[in-house]
Amino acid sequence: MSRSVCVRLLPLLLGMPLAASAAIGISGRWLTQTEVQGIAVNETCDLSQAADGALSGTCETSGGTFKVTGRVSGTSVNFTHPAQYGGEDGTVSFFGKLDDTTSISGSLDLQPLNAGGAFAMKKELSK
Repeated sequence: MSRSVCVRLLPLLLGMPLAASAAIGISGRWLTQTEVQGIAVNETCDLSQAADGALSGTCETSGGTFKVTGRVSGTSVNFTHPAQYGGEDGTVSFFGKLDDTTSISGSLDLQPLNAGGAFAMKKELSK
């Protein structure tokens, strides 16, 4: 390969890893504030996003630590975990949008209580 071809290809080759790493991922620790029927609940969620968008991890509340399952697609972030609310077992489903690389917000649904609410998450940045 001639030197001039190599010189022209070098910026493309160097740019490839940068473009691949620019994809937004949500893996990490998130501080979550929820509100269900006027009651605030704080959670700490440790989330892991797979290459195919599958979401896993745990969320910890005063009621325990719960396994998360979900999916990330573009800026849409949806996940579910078991919950305890008012002494009842249930499931809370989060329907959110990645606002930027460090915040997610949206609505939630708590079943079987048929209760809705809102949530906001902030990514805990490494020190």
